[in-house]
Amino acid sequence: MRNWGVFLLAAVLTVCILTGCGSMGEVKESSSIVVVSPHPNGFIRPLIQEFERASGIEVKVIECGTSDAVDMIKNDEDIDVMWGGSILTVGPFSDLFYSYKTPNEKYFKDEFKSVNGAYTFFTDVPSVLIINTDMVSSKNIQGYSDLLKDEFKGRIAFANPARSSSSFEQLVNMLYAMGSGDTDRGWDYVKELITSLDGKLLNSSSMVYEGVANGKYAVGLTFEEAAVTMLKSNKHVSIVYMEEGVVSTPDGIYINKNTKNIEECQKFVDFLTDKDTQTIIAKTLGRRSVRKDVEVSGLVLPKSEIKSIAVDKESVMENKEKWIEKFGKIYEGAGDE
Repeated sequence: MRNWGVFLLAAVLTVCILTGCGSMGEVKESSSIVVVSPHPNGFIRPLIQEFERASGIEVKVIECGTSDAVDMIKNDEDIDVMWGGSILTVGPFSDLFYSYKTPNEKYFKDEFKSVNGAYTFFTDVPSVLIINTDMVSSKNIQGYSDLLKDEFKGRIAFANPARSSSSFEQLVNMLYAMGSGDTDRGWDYVKELITSLDGKLLNSSSMVYEGVANGKYAVGLTFEEAAVTMLKSNKHVSIVYMEEGVVSTPDGIYINKNTKNIEECQKFVDFLTDKDTQTIIAKTLGRRSVRKDVEVSGLVLPKSEIKSIAVDKESVMENKEKWIEKFGKIYEGAGDE
């Protein structure tokens, strides 16, 4: 994260704090929470700093992939909040989370209002391709089909969808896009893409966008905000919204139902969904807000210019484990269906 982004975030949110908007209220002395998150450090750091400044609550952040974060919630009652991970990936584990609806939800767009309160929508995250412009022209890659060209074999960065929620989102995206809405047909493309990976399957989402930005790979399958972050870091990259169609899925904030710090957790959720915080997230951090009173970032392509694909969220969540298992079998050469 470049310094100007951090300074701007601090300045705007500090003004908000001093004038009383988005007040955190009283908290008990020496309050603290433990947050586990798959978000990039450059995204996490300025927001956590401002929450601590505004609330007086100390935050310990544990950074890891989404699947590891879910496992930590399952196995460690000392984890208070999971911040990040798509609803499609984390949704099946809703029984792990405390039901809380932030007062800010009345300002959310209708599609981002939680039904059962087990999670709070945080931002809207499209799947994209990231290209190293020193290695390949963006004109040569317009979508998924181009990844099957011989010139890209072994030069594609993709993380294991069993470990990365953004990669699972990409798997869902390609199943719907390349199957023209029929996910069974989409597996034909997945098999070809796995061949083009040439045995290179990465262990985390960060290895994808950092690998492309640093020239280890020509192209990667990632999420929008990560690509924007690389652009803002003056990396020679560009973003491609797949011509076959883009699936955009919200990620969430999830409170561990076993937390001993429920008030602090609720304040954390309220802060991250406050208008001022969401505005800064959109303006400087490359994310799409879930609120209807926050303008779309100028750093991203308007939704009206993207070929968007709607998915059956319930069907995706029901099939998640089966699809991940099938992908793994194909990758290991054990599955032909």
